[in-house]
Amino acid sequence: MAREAGRGATGRRMTASLSRLALAMAVAIAAATAQAQSADRRAEGLAAYQRGDYTAAFDALRPLAEAGDPSAAYTVSRLYLLGQGVPRDTGAGLRWERKAAEEGEPHAAYQLGNRYEYGLELEQSYADAARWYRAAAERGLAAAQFRLGLLYASGLGVAADPVAAHMWLNLAAARLPPGEVRNTVAKLRDTVAAKLSAPQIAEAQRRAREWRATGTP
Repeated sequence: MAREAGRGATGRRMTASLSRLALAMAVAIAAATAQAQSADRRAEGLAAYQRGDYTAAFDALRPLAEAGDPSAAYTVSRLYLLGQGVPRDTGAGLRWERKAAEEGEPHAAYQLGNRYEYGLELEQSYADAARWYRAAAERGLAAAQFRLGLLYASGLGVAADPVAAHMWLNLAAARLPPGEVRNTVAKLRDTVAAKLSAPQIAEAQRRAREWRATGTP
């Protein structure tokens, strides 16, 4: 009897374990399906935006933006700010832009940094500009790395730090495509380098070599 009771208890535990495993698998499958559907809807919305069908883009992307998709939120911000597919609404556009930036969209963070640096629709603040440029720079956006490097070189919004300035300008120059803009950034980096000692240049170059964009292995 005791042996049969033991086997019964073991069977119940196995059944319970299998039930939990089946539930976990069902949840995982549902999550993967939802992610795939979101990706399809995002692709559909972005494609509509690219071909100029802004109403379709808004209809596809707004629900994703509300669900926390940073790419969708950024595109929705563009639609509101430019009055594409919806009536122009600067306040709504800025709210979606900030939401996208807070959720890690580098272009949104760069735009916020630009607004704060130049006082565009927001009160000018170099400290806030540096904060948002850094958020975008850490994710590998070359334009933000360039602007952050300039702030470090001039000491605006951050303590002046020529080594950090050289590092960020160096990273920006490396990521930009060949052309006039890249050449200009490289010249600015070299201008900063001319004021550094050899050990300082070596330190800036070491930081640039070891830097990794946020979210990369």
